[in-house]
Amino acid sequence: MADVSGLVTIALTWRTGDRSIRDHFAAAAPDLDDPGSLLNAIRDELVADPHLLPAWQTYSYDKRSSPSPYLDGQEVGFYDGGSHDVVRYDDPVDACSDFICREAVWVLRPHRTSN
Repeated sequence: MADVSGLVTIALTWRTGDRSIRDHFAAAAPDLDDPGSLLNAIRDELVADPHLLPAWQTYSYDKRSSPSPYLDGQEVGFYDGGSHDVVRYDDPVDACSDFICREAVWVLRPHRTSN
């Protein structure tokens, strides 16, 4: 399984240093060509380290750019003046995993995606 430890901790480290958010995601090097495996690896990391969930929620709320993916509790979508590709999850880990995947794609290959 892919190592996503650098990816899932971006929400804790993105404001440190002088690197751009794109630099943080690029350094984490997620495999965007295999979204299913990426999603599963992220989910496994979040299950093992659930304190990351509030950090990702804060990251999403602190974003000042639009258009972009968003996480709002157990809802994930894409906002560009209106919400699109919205999915509501029963499990916050699943919502956060989806958001991290969407955000990685948006930051590294700016296009809208849904899982």
